[in-house]
Amino acid sequence: MIRISEHQLHHLMARLSERAMTVLRFLAQQRFATTSHLARLLRPHHASSASALRQTSRLTKHLATLHLIRALTRRIGGMRAGSGAAIWHLTEPGHRLITRHDTGTGTPTRRRWHEPSMNFLTHTLAITETRITIEEAARHGPITIRHIEPEPTCWRSHLGPYGQPEWVKPDLSLITETDGYQDHWWCEIDLATENPARITTKARAYHRHYQAGTEQATRGIFPRVLWITPHPTRKQQLHRILTSDTTLPTGMHSTISLEEIADVLNN
Repeated sequence: MIRISEHQLHHLMARLSERAMTVLRFLAQQRFATTSHLARLLRPHHASSASALRQTSRLTKHLATLHLIRALTRRIGGMRAGSGAAIWHLTEPGHRLITRHDTGTGTPTRRRWHEPSMNFLTHTLAITETRITIEEAARHGPITIRHIEPEPTCWRSHLGPYGQPEWVKPDLSLITETDGYQDHWWCEIDLATENPARITTKARAYHRHYQAGTEQATRGIFPRVLWITPHPTRKQQLHRILTSDTTLPTGMHSTISLEEIADVLNN
């Protein structure tokens, strides 16, 4: 592991561009992202998507030479995939730098690094893809993103009937604004891997959290739970599961496919 002193970090902060800081901050929040994800994030800084991908590839390589980010050994699409398929994450110095830059003090507590499992990585990248898609929808539509927060910091808890903590664990928390009106969302990113019983268990956990009233006391509103599926067939399956449970309040849950997210948020 490369060790970088506080003095070196301070020197690096003074040299890094706004785009570099955007990449580091995004990886701190989302944990993993491909070069293609980062290029789409930085698209407004470039004349074309192709230019964004080329320049972002150079930027990630530069940040890697500074030991602030690192690519996983595996790639999306395998070893023959293009440059946009590399999967990036922050190094320990990268975490320290972005924490110091954004807070002015303090060093983040990081667990020992382990290569992520394929299931965890696939789900985390799906969350990243959803966030990028939302960012693009806001870029090209009438909505404004007022707040977006990934797991685990968006998780919420309340006390159960016996005083035990009970949790809801959305993948993303989102507040959008259109024409002066705000919409609050909790996003569940579904990969068509969970059975109906598991979906029902999750949905009922949200209902119990609603009944506890802690979210309404904090926000003044309870977010709508948006189940984002990989394809229309799964969307219909989830819709049947969620609407067949008569214990769930009408309107709390909505199901959409990822390609519909821009239309749903804009409307």
